[in-house]
Amino acid sequence: MESFITGVLVTNKAGASYEGQVYDRFLELRLIDGQVLEVFDPFEPISTDLSTDETYEFILLSLAKSIWYFPQGVLPPPLQNNLWQGTVIQADWQFVKEDYRRIHSFVKEREWVLLSTAEGRLLMNPNEIGIQVRPGDIIQWQNLRLDLCAIR
Repeated sequence: MESFITGVLVTNKAGASYEGQVYDRFLELRLIDGQVLEVFDPFEPISTDLSTDETYEFILLSLAKSIWYFPQGVLPPPLQNNLWQGTVIQADWQFVKEDYRRIHSFVKEREWVLLSTAEGRLLMNPNEIGIQVRPGDIIQWQNLRLDLCAIR
């Protein structure tokens, strides 16, 4: 089975804080191909005690804009440098808590679109896509941010 996005944690920095409480964190994850992804850990971060230079599998949510949809069987145009592309694996994917070392509570409250990308599997909010998708459909998008949902 294809994994979610896996890599070595390069940086783990505190974000917004007030009176000693850290409210979010900024992470960098280096993939096997050398690409470094910036990851945001929002709302009471779950990555606080993760060590750098260790390998982790992150379940990430892509916050997107400029989304293009291609139904199964329609080939998308060649991928431009600033775009991501994923194939829909499941249109109504849900978290099963037992599968994760750490998980944000907000992600268990809804269904997600599960995508297979060159970097690994990731999630997208179906409301951002704006239409009903099916397995095999292809999505291209400009990624605004990757949010940490869970850690395996």
